[in-house]
Amino acid sequence: MELIEWFDDTFQVRYADQTISLLPKEYALLHYLYNWKNRTFSRDELLDRVWAMEEPTDRTVDDHIYRLRRKLTKWSHLFTIETVRGVGYRLHWKINHLPKPATFNQDFSKNVRSMLETYHGMGMGAAMHTLASHQDVLGFQLDPYYEVYLPFVRGDFSWFVRHPFPLPEKLFYLFHVYYMVQADPQPSMEILEKIQPYLPKMPDSFRLELQIASIGLLAQNGEYERAKNQLEASYPLLETINSKSFILFFQSQQCSLDLLTGRLDSVEAIVEQAMERLQEVPMQRELGTFTLLRGFCLYLRNRQSEARQVVDEAIEVILATRFVPHLIYAVRNILFFYQNLIHDLEWQRKYEVKWRELAQEYQFEALRKEITELFSNSV
Repeated sequence: MELIEWFDDTFQVRYADQTISLLPKEYALLHYLYNWKNRTFSRDELLDRVWAMEEPTDRTVDDHIYRLRRKLTKWSHLFTIETVRGVGYRLHWKINHLPKPATFNQDFSKNVRSMLETYHGMGMGAAMHTLASHQDVLGFQLDPYYEVYLPFVRGDFSWFVRHPFPLPEKLFYLFHVYYMVQADPQPSMEILEKIQPYLPKMPDSFRLELQIASIGLLAQNGEYERAKNQLEASYPLLETINSKSFILFFQSQQCSLDLLTGRLDSVEAIVEQAMERLQEVPMQRELGTFTLLRGFCLYLRNRQSEARQVVDEAIEVILATRFVPHLIYAVRNILFFYQNLIHDLEWQRKYEVKWRELAQEYQFEALRKEITELFSNSV
């Protein structure tokens, strides 16, 4: 995990709470030396790497090194830029002198885990990323669950395709990735069927999450009876897991089924109940989900102007969580309901633009192809 954060657009570097502004060539020189820590470079090599296509002198390197040393004095406990007599310069990295996470007591690790779980439950993705990105500074190591989960939260979906880890766990994440980037529910149903033999090898929470997720997927695929059966089969399992987030997730999937089968009164009652619960425990991802469902209800009550406002509000709430999967799922579901249940062409086009932006940023087409190939060859 990187200790130094790099901001290419502003030529700034940050460590912990300290930010240092550099000139463009200072930034480029430091970044190059940092990438090749403890390696010695001649002035000519640095000129070729940082001042390519220009004609500076040896003195140019010396001047930039001098300015970097002066600006970075406060970080001398991390590294120094040393002169190697008769050769050039190297960045001497000292971070291995920091205490290792293992030297801290178990209570400290438990407290960090508890903090991450709190941020997770509250939908505070930015806080999770900030904590995880400063492991070395704070002296802890992420436990295996969050080592895998955080790439998912930040939208690094190709990591799950290419990174080797136990197949049952990998299939759980790949299903979610495929489901969210595939607008047509039928291919996602086929993926879900293929992972059924691996369910017994998954943690209980993974199995329950997939079972609940299948309710909405079946409903969107027009398989209402199967969705209803899955709904009823999930009740006993929910009682075994004391989790507010799972209950709310279950209720959101029930709302999807009820919306598609014309049970608007039921959806409104569930949304009202969920909103009351979320006033007590403000879980932001769930708040965004049920705000969106409230917007769908307003559409079906012919209150279009208010519905548009509430749908947009839901997306703003979800954006603020910094949970990329929830944003993609939300936009996908908005488009599904615009195309199948609600008629608002102007707002549909607005969210089609958003979908295309997300598809380009997170490479939906490549992900669909890679995951399909992986399932064809390995599952």
